[in-house]
Amino acid sequence: MSIIQDNIIVTSESIDPAVYVVASYLAQGPAEEDMLSRAVSLAIEQTIGRGIFNIEGMHHLVEERGGRLIGFMPIPDHESRSSQRNLDWKQYVFRIAFPVENTGFQIPMLLTTILSDASMSGMIKLIDLDIPIRFLEAFQGPKFGLAGIRGLLGGVRRGLICSVLKPCVGVDAKTAGDIFYQHALGGSDVIKDDELMAYSGEIKLEDRVKLCIAAENRAYEETGEHTLYLPNITDRPDKMLENAKRAIDAGANGLMITPLTAGFGAVQMLAEDPNFQVPIFGHPAILGTTSWSPDYGISEHILVGKLLRIAGADINAIPAPYGRLTHLREKFLRLFKISRSPMAHIKPMITQTGGSINPINACNVLRDVGNDVMLVAGGSVQDHPMGLAAGIKAFRQAIDAYEEGIALKEAAQVHPELGKAWDLWGEDK
Repeated sequence: MSIIQDNIIVTSESIDPAVYVVASYLAQGPAEEDMLSRAVSLAIEQTIGRGIFNIEGMHHLVEERGGRLIGFMPIPDHESRSSQRNLDWKQYVFRIAFPVENTGFQIPMLLTTILSDASMSGMIKLIDLDIPIRFLEAFQGPKFGLAGIRGLLGGVRRGLICSVLKPCVGVDAKTAGDIFYQHALGGSDVIKDDELMAYSGEIKLEDRVKLCIAAENRAYEETGEHTLYLPNITDRPDKMLENAKRAIDAGANGLMITPLTAGFGAVQMLAEDPNFQVPIFGHPAILGTTSWSPDYGISEHILVGKLLRIAGADINAIPAPYGRLTHLREKFLRLFKISRSPMAHIKPMITQTGGSINPINACNVLRDVGNDVMLVAGGSVQDHPMGLAAGIKAFRQAIDAYEEGIALKEAAQVHPELGKAWDLWGEDK
């Protein structure tokens, strides 16, 4: 086999972008490794398989279903051996085009196509993915998306607040309902289970949903504002369908799953089921293991930006770079943009962000991404000395002050809830 003669290495202009998925990889290895052969092998073995060249009558599949290496870029861009004389380690970005037909127009096979055995071939990370419209046409995407979520909440235009029912696990339904009421009374727009919350033993999903929705109704009578409740229904696929039905029958007006553990197909299953007319939140549990190595895995903007959105999540979540987590700001901003930039018929998601966000540093998020965001009110709500409702109110007061152009220090002198938050997390802390 000649990699030149068999059209494995081609120019990007020679392929039709409408019928190929293009994956970009960062690959690394010792200086003596033949990186070009590694890239070609990936294109072949992730599509037609190397053995096909020895099977008579199968060569047409090379043209019809074979991968194409359309980009091969060394970092830095050495042109001669002499400039590599002190180089003992190499990095390359290479781009491979895969016929979209190979994916079966489904996300599980898309991921298998672009990174199955290749993920075990040395240091390699999938860093970008160009998806053709033809693939997107197989998906409905989010039922509600950013605009739909706002519509469910009465059309409110400010930054939204999502609070978390804590303690994370082991809380009985009545206690959860009491906590929910305090959060809703304070002005939380969305209240979700913690991703660690699993239903077993005496703690029943439908009992918790019923009491939390009853608390939502009580709070609405006092505030005139509705709140979405997102119970965690993560399980194996058949159980997730059962959990979704039980939760909605009990009154849930939203659902939460962890797609990196449950699968993108599970998100699509729920999003495209006409029986579930509620928004879906995808929590990025285990994101660090899949994406945060610079050498292996899949970049997060692909997983919880593009693919989660295509699968049908209405809300995604990413860690903010302003709190305890070590997320890079440029990665945060890129993922935010991908979650809501135009993508054919696929609606934008609204992004939830948290990780030690409090009413004071939340304004950093608003400054960077605007008001189309859902701020996570987590531990700072529990830490507020005036109680849970006051902890949520402090967030609302901070958002209002920011959007009105009022300095938080000044607003803190007017609002006691924000004042206590300033005492804890103000600029001199």
